[in-house]
Amino acid sequence: MEVRSINTFLASVMFFLFYSCNKKDISVYDISSNKRKITECLDSIYRIAQQVYLWNDQLPAIDRFNPKLFFQEQTNEIKLYENEIFQLTRYPKNTATNEIYEYNLLNPELPKYSTIVQTLPSIDRKPIMDYALSNPFGISVAMENNNIRLLYVDPNSPAGKAGLTRGMQIVSINGEKVISENSFIKQWQIALNLSFIKFEILDLNLRRREVRLNASVYEQNPVVKKLVLDKSNIKIGYLAYNSFTSEENTRKYLEPAFLTFEQSNVSELIVDLRYNQGGFQASVNFLANMIVPSSVNKKIMYSEHYNTLMQMGKADILKSRYLLDQNGKPTYDENGTPITLYDLDYTRSTNTIYFNKESGLHNLKKIYFIISDMTASASELLINIFRPYLDVQIIGVSRTGKQRVKTFGKPVGFFPIKIKQYDLYLSMYQLLNSKNEGHYFKGIPADQTVIDEIETDFGSKEDPAIMAIINNGISKKSHRSLVQKNSLNKTHTSYYLNNDRLQGNLKTVRDLKIRKK
Repeated sequence: MEVRSINTFLASVMFFLFYSCNKKDISVYDISSNKRKITECLDSIYRIAQQVYLWNDQLPAIDRFNPKLFFQEQTNEIKLYENEIFQLTRYPKNTATNEIYEYNLLNPELPKYSTIVQTLPSIDRKPIMDYALSNPFGISVAMENNNIRLLYVDPNSPAGKAGLTRGMQIVSINGEKVISENSFIKQWQIALNLSFIKFEILDLNLRRREVRLNASVYEQNPVVKKLVLDKSNIKIGYLAYNSFTSEENTRKYLEPAFLTFEQSNVSELIVDLRYNQGGFQASVNFLANMIVPSSVNKKIMYSEHYNTLMQMGKADILKSRYLLDQNGKPTYDENGTPITLYDLDYTRSTNTIYFNKESGLHNLKKIYFIISDMTASASELLINIFRPYLDVQIIGVSRTGKQRVKTFGKPVGFFPIKIKQYDLYLSMYQLLNSKNEGHYFKGIPADQTVIDEIETDFGSKEDPAIMAIINNGISKKSHRSLVQKNSLNKTHTSYYLNNDRLQGNLKTVRDLKIRKK
């Protein structure tokens, strides 16, 4: 399986949120001043990591590492910083296994967690978090054997409003048959330039119809599907949750879903996180409070563990780093003094989160999570939170259904540290549940693995993941039949995901607490 952003090949026509760079002719610069600026940034990255990086005690001394050696003429500036971060992340290892914490199995040339991104210039960042700018039609697709199917659709997008759903097949784009991956990319580029796209769709009932979608900016809806299923005399709520958007956005769409579940007296819940790569921790807290039984209220949800230097309040490098709001502006205390990152409290006690239930389900007995190897970060945190308190069952999905699925494996979080026009994201804290469990650096394994059946809609009883839950496990005969079906004439599966979704365990200004003086 290959996973790509739907923007991967479209940099010339689409807006990149994270990895845009200013490629300018180096000859127009004063070489010495440009080199000085870059080497200063390289030095800052190293010195910040020495104090705030989660595994700072395993980093080499500056005389062994020498950040200035990463400067190279004629090399893209952000690439130089990425190279340095990559080398820094090669040092910390799990002492029990001798494995590198940030080894990225999917892309060994990049760190698994830490990165640096160019700051968006002088605009309000909040709309970017909750509004889809990169994919104006609201679709993600899967391509297999030159057949394209909708993987998921944002309900608020032009595609969602046109009634398109997961599992539908795209036969043609703007009148041209889609016969290969390259032809899909070509037609997608043309559609973006035209600001509209016309599909011929084969729906789930094998009926053909034409759909024209006009490009637009829309508010993201992370709840791509919600419904109530029956299992004998048990009501099961089903929630396909695609991204941990901002708390305001999450609240807007989760509250109606849980009102439906509450009114239907559901006693079990399925949370489908198969394509959810994370987002804001505050939204994890909100969803967890909606789910948790009343009997667990006020107990520990999870805690954040920073390195010893941070917990002791001795990371002096942060004295010069202001705490910035969502618009990149400094924040101030009640006396009008700018707040720095040094002023924050990084102790475990202060960064322990407790359940604070106000609404939602009150007597949930069992929870199921549907995962894939794309399930990451905030999604994994949500799963880990409930293990001490509920009967948790994990159903993994993959295109083969053969090997045991694990989540991505990201039990760490961060917030940005400003370095000139860049935001530095280093692994800063580990997330542990109430039993101090949270060492899933290699992922959370599924209890059972089934086929990710992309020909069915979310919540369908024909979805093998749903079948496994409703039928208390999928029979070996049914599983073997599905595996054989999906193996027949199979060549390769590519997932093209909408670039509107957030990744990571992200914190906002509101999540950070000032240290008492």
